[in-house]
Amino acid sequence: MGALRKTDTEKGHPTQSVGVSPATDGPTVAGKCAPEPAALAAAADRGFDAVELYLERDHLDALEETVEVVGGAAVSAASVHTPHVTPEEHEYYELTDRLAVELDAYLVLHSKYVMHVFAPDVEAIGFDAAHGHENNTGASVMHLEEMILARENDLVLDTAHLYTAEREYQDALEYLLSTYPDQIGLIHLTDGTRRNDGIPFGDGEIDLAATVAAIRESAFDGPIVLEVSQDTQADALAVFEDYWAD
Repeated sequence: MGALRKTDTEKGHPTQSVGVSPATDGPTVAGKCAPEPAALAAAADRGFDAVELYLERDHLDALEETVEVVGGAAVSAASVHTPHVTPEEHEYYELTDRLAVELDAYLVLHSKYVMHVFAPDVEAIGFDAAHGHENNTGASVMHLEEMILARENDLVLDTAHLYTAEREYQDALEYLLSTYPDQIGLIHLTDGTRRNDGIPFGDGEIDLAATVAAIRESAFDGPIVLEVSQDTQADALAVFEDYWAD
C-alpha cells in the first residue's frame, strides 16, 4: 500500500496531486475546524497539515479577512463546508464558492434540507470550484443515485450518514466506491450508530477497519476528512493511520 499523505502541495485539482495515485502516494487526510487563528493552530498541533473549514455566516460576511487568516495558517484548506443554510440563502453558497476558489479547496455543499430533492436547486446556483453534495443522514443509495449521481453531479460521501440509511452498510459503501469513484470528490470518515454520528472513533457501531480498507482498495483519490470533535481528532488520526497501514 502507498504511504500516508496528510497534505497536497502541488495541485492541479483541489483533491489530488498531479500525476499520483492512491496506490503510490496515499490520501490527503484532513482535520476539521473553523477558519480562526486558534482553531487552525490547534489543528496543526494535533498533527494535521490540512483541514476542512467549518463555516458560519460571519466567516463569509468577512470573506477577505477569512482568506487572510487561512492563508497565514500552518495548515492548508483541503475543503470548505457551506454553512447549514437553505438554498434560498444562495448568497452564502456563492460566498463559500468564492472562498474555495481563493484557497484552491474543494467545496462541500450541505443544506438544512434533509432530502436531496433540492440538490438540483443548489446546483443551479452555479459554482466555479470543484464541488460535491454531502449525503444527508438517512439518504439511501437509491436516493443519492437519483438526485445526485445520475445527474452527473459529485457526491461528498459521509460514512456515518450512509450507515444510518443502509442496513447493509458495508455493501452500500463498497458499491458506491466501485461504481462512482470519479464522482466521489471527498469522504467524511466518521464513526456512528443508527441514530448518532460524529462520535469518537471506536465508540460507535461502524467497522472502521473495514471502512478504511474499502476506501484504500478503491479507485477513490480525494481527501479524507476525519469528522469528529476537535478534542478527539488526534486520536482519530492515529486510528486511521493504523488502519491504513494494515
